[in-house]
Amino acid sequence: MNGKRVLANVGLVLLLGGTLAGLAWAFQSDTFRVRQVNVDATSTAVRQSIEDIVAPGCIESQPGTVECPSAQLGPNELTLSTGDLEQQLQHIPLVKSVVVKPRLPDRLQIAVVERQPEAAWVVGTQIFRVANDGVVIDRGSPEGLKVVIGQVAGDPVKPGDRIDLAVIRAAELLQEQLPAALGIPVKRIQYSPVDGLAVIGDQNLIAMFGPPQDMNLKMAELQRVVQLVKDKKTTLAFVDLRYNTPYFRAR
Repeated sequence: MNGKRVLANVGLVLLLGGTLAGLAWAFQSDTFRVRQVNVDATSTAVRQSIEDIVAPGCIESQPGTVECPSAQLGPNELTLSTGDLEQQLQHIPLVKSVVVKPRLPDRLQIAVVERQPEAAWVVGTQIFRVANDGVVIDRGSPEGLKVVIGQVAGDPVKPGDRIDLAVIRAAELLQEQLPAALGIPVKRIQYSPVDGLAVIGDQNLIAMFGPPQDMNLKMAELQRVVQLVKDKKTTLAFVDLRYNTPYFRAR
């Protein structure tokens, strides 16, 4: 019995030693290092940003597929932390969510959900596109976006910053409802941290709405003011809806 136990223990030691040696070889070998990265993303900018992070210096053989030469292999897939890599990639403003999956022995599959632009945020001569979760994603054209908001004070924004979503939703409401419900064409919508939202309308009408809260109440107050001005057969020039009692001037 003792001899059999000794042989069994020796066998276990040899098996453990072989396993450790195999693991050491796997961790150090190039066999499991990343040679190909596949990025499932629509935007060229997103694909290139991810490729530059995951496989710098490697060559894009076709859109979304990167091949790494032997001298520039990526990390070992057995030691790669997909969670850490996903967190790093989610710092890209255009990336809403991302899933990284190793495909042994040497391929990474990266699936991306991209943010979509909804509003334009204008600071001076710069136009930033903002996603529907308030994240500033990039610079670009306002064409096709729901609303354009001009920032007139405060710190300038940059990609990766967040705009208060309530400001964007309130601006979209004004853009849609002022012409439809009150017959007031919107020329510009502006925002400042101090004065809140303001609308420049037809004939240079200025309407101050303030913070983006209680917008339906403010719209109702504006409708009452517009009717008062019409009854007097004059034209509205300025209205301030930031306080309980609106102040207005007619031409």
